Amino acid sequence: MNKTSLIAKTPTCDISYFVQYITTTPLSLEKYLDIQTFNNCCKFGCPNYNQKWSCPPFTPQYERYVQHYKYIMIVMLQTDLSQFSYIKNDYLKLKAANSILKSRIDKTLRNLKTTKTHYISTGSCRLCKPCKRKKGEPCAHPELMTYSFEAFGINVSALVQDVFNTKLLWYSKHNLPQYTCVVAGLLFNNEFSATQLIEILKRYQ
Repeated sequence: MNKTSLIAKTPTCDISYFVQYITTTPLSLEKYLDIQTFNNCCKFGCPNYNQKWSCPPFTPQYERYVQHYKYIMIVMLQTDLSQFSYIKNDYLKLKAANSILKSRIDKTLRNLKTTKTHYISTGSCRLCKPCKRKKGEPCAHPELMTYSFEAFGINVSALVQDVFNTKLLWYSKHNLPQYTCVVAGLLFNNEFSATQLIEILKRYQ
């Protein structure tokens, strides 16, 4: 496991965060699959269910999706929410932090995507607004669309606890967590230098 500290420059202030990453085999994540549980969570708790091509019930089977890749780099970005004291509303603090982290990891992994690599995103695909599914139309960019670990039915909380020894914390009313994390993955076959990951993340400071 590797850990690197970085800075995100925003119009208001500089926000520090760190990235952790580890490379393993895609099929080693099968033990975290709990498809029925997470499909139900999506179906009964998320407005994107059946409204986005990247979300259940349209998500492909995980084993089939990763079958052509030898490796997956699991990447986690984390930041302390105490840095957002300039925002009065606690929920907006969390939203701002997640926006900073998600935009950076999505842009970075999309930069690393080639014809021989692909990535698993943080949350649902955000390429089209709204998703063509809402209009009853085919996906506009099927070659670029991404799925999240959760959409595949992977228990990300258990994954992060095992791989990074980190507990995912959740927001509740009047209870702002100490930190927030986003988790994504890069699928590849050939040797991949994590230095590329860090260098591209630095571009988005």
